[in-house]
Amino acid sequence: MKKMVLVCSVFLLGLAVVFQSSPTVAEEKKPVKFLLTAPLSGILGSVPDIGYGLMDAAQYINDTGGIGGRKLEAIVEDGRYDVPTIVGLFNKYAADEPKDEFLFFCPFAGPALKALREKANQEEKIPVLGASMTNQIFNDRVSKDTPYYFTTGPGYNEQWAMVLKYIKKNHKKSTPPRVALHYYDNSTGREIHQSLRDYAKKYGIDLVMMEPFSPKAQTFAPGFLKFRQKKVEYILFWNWSFKVGARYFKEVKKYLPNVPTYGVHWTAANLFFHLAGDSYDGHYVVSGYPLETELDNTFIKNVTDMAKKKKRSIKTWGFYLQSWVMGQLAGEASRQVLREGKPLTRANIRDALENIDTTLTGMFGGNKLDYTTHKFSQARMLRADKGKKSLVPVTDWVDIYEYIK
Repeated sequence: MKKMVLVCSVFLLGLAVVFQSSPTVAEEKKPVKFLLTAPLSGILGSVPDIGYGLMDAAQYINDTGGIGGRKLEAIVEDGRYDVPTIVGLFNKYAADEPKDEFLFFCPFAGPALKALREKANQEEKIPVLGASMTNQIFNDRVSKDTPYYFTTGPGYNEQWAMVLKYIKKNHKKSTPPRVALHYYDNSTGREIHQSLRDYAKKYGIDLVMMEPFSPKAQTFAPGFLKFRQKKVEYILFWNWSFKVGARYFKEVKKYLPNVPTYGVHWTAANLFFHLAGDSYDGHYVVSGYPLETELDNTFIKNVTDMAKKKKRSIKTWGFYLQSWVMGQLAGEASRQVLREGKPLTRANIRDALENIDTTLTGMFGGNKLDYTTHKFSQARMLRADKGKKSLVPVTDWVDIYEYIK
């Protein structure tokens, strides 16, 4: 099983052994541990950028003052995107690590969030910063049903609502926009159906059809031919696989070259220009993250400077940025607890996350993050531009809840 550990954390553990005869020093130097189970092998292959993001964010937090004399320790284990593996790793660390040190966890797999719902929220009561934005957890009841779960992006329902609102606001015809959903056929792909129906009705959009596809299908043509027959004007592409996305963008341009595609978080990646070429051009997507090319953004400047310092060759910037944000949120929430004069406990960190006072060093163009919903409040629309080989903003940063009213 693969494991990545921040180098300075190993050094700190050595210090703890050296000074074990002095309880006061040992107490002061206890690390703040963040366990991330990342896909370093398994069905998704190896995505080391996920681990690097958290590790580099931990170094950034430690280089900028640490956490009241304590270091943030990034522990990255290979979760294989496999629920039994992730649950086993979580149980091991929960049993072996002191609760005043093991303070943060991320499984980086939506199914594992569901599997650990009771263990994490009722038994361990440990702050969990999730990568998935699934509505099955991150809905209007999240703070009551799973009070220790926070996602690192806007909820899927809110993102798709923003897509529909943007389409409606920019639709040029007098007739209602004709929209179709093309979705990855599993429980996550189906979870947004009712919400889409509700928002389509609210905005006066004709949701023509919702067509599933199998990720193993040799072609997406059957769906495209149905869309052509139904005179669909906009396609909502619901997918989170780079391999599937690369094939999809190439094929949709052949069958429906004048029908724009829209997506959410997982299709907001400049990597698609390398995987799908100019076929990615014109794709619209909601994102709660700035782009790695926006070096006038202080958050991005900090992140890219660290990646350069560490000589990282980042390919999946979206994953790297997301796990970095997890580390930065962990550091900032912990610091906020200490500023309030409270002990650094799991419960106090949970409360600090819910009421965090931060712009994440300017991540959202200077706007503050409202985390009371346990979801990101800030987002914007992007469009893929083949001339720049990059996504470009087509809206300013907005409060997503205000936008979708």
